[in-house]
Amino acid sequence: MKVRTWLIITYLVVMLLPLAAAYGFFVLIQEWDRSKRIADTFELTQQIQGIEDGLQDPELYEMQPLSKLESKLPNRVSEAGVSLELYRSDAVRIYSSEATKQSIQQINRSQLMENLYQYDLSYHSLTVKKPVFENEQIIGVYELSLDRSEWVSGVESRRTWIVTAFIAFFITVYGVMIWLLQRKLNRPLNELMLGMSAFASKQKIVSFPTKRKDEIGQLMHHFEKMQTQIESAQAETKREQEEKQLMMASFSHDIKTPLTSLQAYAEALENEESLTPRERKDYMQIIKRKSVHLKGMIEDLTTYAKLQSNQYEMPLTKVDAEEFFEMVFEGYDELARRQHVTLIKEMNITGFCYMNAQHMIRYLDNLMSNALRYTQADGRIGLGVIGKDALLPEWIFQEAHSELEAFRDGSALLLIQNDGPPISQAHIDSVLTPFYQGEQARTSDESKHAGLGLSIAKQIAEKHDGEMKLWSFEQRGTLIVMRFPQI
Repeated sequence: MKVRTWLIITYLVVMLLPLAAAYGFFVLIQEWDRSKRIADTFELTQQIQGIEDGLQDPELYEMQPLSKLESKLPNRVSEAGVSLELYRSDAVRIYSSEATKQSIQQINRSQLMENLYQYDLSYHSLTVKKPVFENEQIIGVYELSLDRSEWVSGVESRRTWIVTAFIAFFITVYGVMIWLLQRKLNRPLNELMLGMSAFASKQKIVSFPTKRKDEIGQLMHHFEKMQTQIESAQAETKREQEEKQLMMASFSHDIKTPLTSLQAYAEALENEESLTPRERKDYMQIIKRKSVHLKGMIEDLTTYAKLQSNQYEMPLTKVDAEEFFEMVFEGYDELARRQHVTLIKEMNITGFCYMNAQHMIRYLDNLMSNALRYTQADGRIGLGVIGKDALLPEWIFQEAHSELEAFRDGSALLLIQNDGPPISQAHIDSVLTPFYQGEQARTSDESKHAGLGLSIAKQIAEKHDGEMKLWSFEQRGTLIVMRFPQI
């Protein structure tokens, strides 16, 4: 049950149940009073009738001494709880059982004659007033009252019992509500608070074995999920910090060699007398080559840092796919010819796609420079782009066909394949990590770079909502594929 629903029900129970109980107790008292009133009235009426016979004596309504008058009264008049007043016909009271001595008092005759023969049942007594006749003439009036002390004591005891029962019921209801509140809200909230405190102080994931299907249970679930996300974010932050430290250490190490060479050749050029014109020209070419190499390393580092930033959003433009790739494929034929490598190009794509021209050129430059670096003279490099419904090129390694079809998954493919030395399975996952310098068998000291080329290419592919994957086969070569959405 939801906490909101539970609180509404609890509020209604706490507010309405005591009112309903009070109304029930009131109705119970009313019913008991009604039934008791009938029985009590009948019993008191019988008692009054037993006394009335003794009040019909005409001598009682004559002026006489109190002692003589009392001797003529019925015996029950003297009992506790019985009240009697006698009046003459001229409205003079000649006797009252409540008075300590006889007192004669004149009252209004019309008042005396009111409500004759009427039984008046009040909270404390039953009273009746009747005339006494002699020769069909009223000679007096008596007013007789019987006390209802037994009924009053019963009412008061029952009232006390009912009030006590209502208070006990009220306390029970509130006690049950407090217990439910403790069980439903306070206990799980306290458990959640302790879990938060433990996670904040120890940075250790706290789990809640029992979670209710309410808002607090959802809060516990979200807190557990938040802990996992915080831990993942902390691990990612730690990884990025370690990667930055590694980047700085690797870059400092890699940049030291070309800087040392530049310094050495620059110092040698300062001593022109010891160098021949031919040597000076060779040194200048070496300085130029080292400068280009150093510039490439700095550009790689800058591009990598930009792509790593979470705040960097690569702008993508909708382009005609065939025209775009025809443009970015230009220029590699001459590079391949210079190294005596056969370049096979294939474009089989139509429609549109979203691309960033600058970064896609960088992507191809990185991968094509790697392919040219590791492909021997008279070797082959395949460069192609195919649409999501096009067949794979014939020059693709047969060993990669089945995995490549599963990988494309309705996307277009950008393929670069070379028949150079293969990458061992032990290193195939490492080549996409930053600052990986390649296996010693595949990489010479002169061709080593900062190790960011493939890592940058991988990030460029991901920024295009795509993915890059690599296959390498013994005696065959290496295939790098990028899949990307095609409109």
